[in-house]
Amino acid sequence: MTRIVADDQTHAQITPDELQKSADTSKWFVENIKIPPQAQDLPEKYSGYAPKQILPEVSSLHSRAFKAWPYPCIGQLLFLDLTTSNHPAYAEVLRRLKENGHTYLDSGCCLGQDIRKLMFDGAPSSAAMYRIDVEPAFFDLGYELFRDRNILDARFITADLTQKSVRGLKSLQGSFDIISVQNVFHLFNLEVQKTVAQNLVSLTKPVAGSLVYGRQLGSKEGKEVEGFAKGTAAFAHSVETWVKFWQEIGKATASEWQVRIQEDEISEWMKPQTWSIPSMTFLVFTAVRQ
Repeated sequence: MTRIVADDQTHAQITPDELQKSADTSKWFVENIKIPPQAQDLPEKYSGYAPKQILPEVSSLHSRAFKAWPYPCIGQLLFLDLTTSNHPAYAEVLRRLKENGHTYLDSGCCLGQDIRKLMFDGAPSSAAMYRIDVEPAFFDLGYELFRDRNILDARFITADLTQKSVRGLKSLQGSFDIISVQNVFHLFNLEVQKTVAQNLVSLTKPVAGSLVYGRQLGSKEGKEVEGFAKGTAAFAHSVETWVKFWQEIGKATASEWQVRIQEDEISEWMKPQTWSIPSMTFLVFTAVRQ
């Protein structure tokens, strides 16, 4: 295991303290935990849990993770959903890791569940896999949950991609064939999203076929919406504005990207939230460098 700590500068990410002062985060926390069927195999067959051990272990870790970062995705146990394995690009990503030895970055990795899922599905342990998150506590919590501290050969980077200059990542620029960015862009306003995207593009290999894939909350109209904390704003893209966004990112970074995108329905628990709007949807996308 290798850890890299990038520069600690002022960032656009809302801190846990700021979030708790401006929003009732308790309503995002699920008390009665149920393990999704699609998440049962990973702790049993990858981590070696007996079935009866999973629920108490997840319950304890869930509380500590939410204390570290009280966001809806943590409170609602989305780190157990393993939604990346349902992404249209997942089969291609897995194939490229298995057959071509491609390099992989999980940005905004949370507990690192997606990398574990890839390894469980056959990605070689020798694959060059990196993970970035702004909260370093997630790395140890992930090891604790998945029981693979001595097995998982991944590099961990504590960094904030909302910064215009992240000097701790300069040595990795142009290094990655594949970047995953799940549930990240919808946290920010449009200008911050541009900074995040430009940072991600700088980390991709400057060759045709480099791939950025993910999902985020969006809207039918493409508009600014209320952020998770009161007084903050985020931009919820439509299909059209997201395609245009990548065209603008391409111009800003002297690159060209082809975007494949589809809409998925949001979960029922999201609909009554203050930051939800009637036209809110999930955007599932793949951006391929040309």
